[in-house]
Amino acid sequence: MPEPDDFALTPVQTLARVAGPARVPHFNGFWGAWRDLVEPLKPRLTPARETDPADPEATHTFDSVRSVRIGCALVPAKGETRAAMVTSHGYTCSHRLRDEPAGWARVSERGVAVLAVRLRGYPGSQLDTGDLTAPDESGGGWITRGLDTPAEGTEAALDWVVPQAVADLVNALRALRAEFGADVPLYVHGESLGGGLGVIAAAQSDPGARPQRLVAALPSLGDWAWRAANRTGGSGAEVRDLLVRHADREQTLLERLGFADAAAHAALVHAPTLAKLAMRDDIVPAPTQAAVYNAIAADPGRKWRFLVPYGHHDGGIGDARRHALFERCVADFLDPARPPRESMTPWEPLLGSGDRPPQRPWITEQGFEQGALFDPEPPLDDQLLIDTYEQGGRTLDDLPYTPEFDALYERVSAVAPPTTQRDVFHRLHNLRKAGKLPRLGRAATTPVKLESEEERLLVSLVERFAGSLGQRDSLIYTPEFDLIVERLNAETGRSLDPHAAWRLVAKLAK
Repeated sequence: MPEPDDFALTPVQTLARVAGPARVPHFNGFWGAWRDLVEPLKPRLTPARETDPADPEATHTFDSVRSVRIGCALVPAKGETRAAMVTSHGYTCSHRLRDEPAGWARVSERGVAVLAVRLRGYPGSQLDTGDLTAPDESGGGWITRGLDTPAEGTEAALDWVVPQAVADLVNALRALRAEFGADVPLYVHGESLGGGLGVIAAAQSDPGARPQRLVAALPSLGDWAWRAANRTGGSGAEVRDLLVRHADREQTLLERLGFADAAAHAALVHAPTLAKLAMRDDIVPAPTQAAVYNAIAADPGRKWRFLVPYGHHDGGIGDARRHALFERCVADFLDPARPPRESMTPWEPLLGSGDRPPQRPWITEQGFEQGALFDPEPPLDDQLLIDTYEQGGRTLDDLPYTPEFDALYERVSAVAPPTTQRDVFHRLHNLRKAGKLPRLGRAATTPVKLESEEERLLVSLVERFAGSLGQRDSLIYTPEFDLIVERLNAETGRSLDPHAAWRLVAKLAK
């Protein structure tokens, strides 16, 4: 597969990209009219009753502008809710709402409640809009819905789906504020389309529901003038096609695009920000990602740029490891127990390159034991672990993703500092290496039999996310392993649960 286009720019030129004039004419007037639509609403999270058949697994809904019900999944914080976050999705939303809890385990374990929103017209939020992701009669997709409305005037741009989707995110923040109260800080996260929308939502949110931390990964919707002038893929290609079809109204349409230019809105964002930027990407062009990041008004000590080789492109194992490492960086950045600068200090040497997580001074200064496959671990009661492990009766290789492990984890975490399932397995792993775990005989379950092609697929997935089969234990209770299970099932037609998939990995490693 050919590399994404570099648009004849050097890496330095790509990362230094600055968008053109900050705002198009009538920018403030348009967003004033937008606020007139949004401010009268009082969105509240309510348990989902009538759900969208395209994705019926929403846990909650709330009302947004133009009487559109927005479906979402609320992932509760583990223990006390210390922060609440809105996250959306990319232009192609391939994962279902039921999958959101697994993807946010690292964040929810730190006390952050996560509201995963489906933008209007996407599966999960199609009850009142229909499917806005399907091509229209001209071949345009979601991004062009309402953009070419023939009406004139600033307010006509309110028919465009993008500012309506910004309202969906702002109303999600307002609903979280109503749900958790004024003392719980709010965060925003988004990747690709969600990243660009997240920047705009952070800029246009109410003062009382303004996010205090922002994650924008490969942010789209930025530097529309550059995108309109350069041939790219993704949503940009759909916009270019629309501009060609309506060449007689090009200036009006470019002004409407400018109303929702994430780079223009970024100048209004002062929250601490973590951004993932690609060195090459021709779906969300890398220079436009950089333009959004460079425009964010947070001071240089309160925003961080995490680089990956490629965006929206399969760049091999090294690239995949950087993306996976970014997810671990996100969990640290969003930890409400520490200020962003403290959380990000250990990551600073890795923002440009590297594939191993940092040692965290806020842990290692307390003298916690180090493990080759895991992060430093918190203190746990070893004898309680050993006793509970023996009572469960499952060998360590057979234990992950079972009711016995869940019971062990519940008992241990009830008397330990805030800890994760991964921490507990890590400690058991080290106790076995030290010869302190009792022998429990054979595993209670037998791995299913895979065809040779299926085995090769599983090995390749493990190697992609862990580096080698020998590093398999580093995948236990991580979003990466959830993704392995999802892809294995999708490509083989099987319906393996995480325990069955783990048993196969353990078997292949022997």
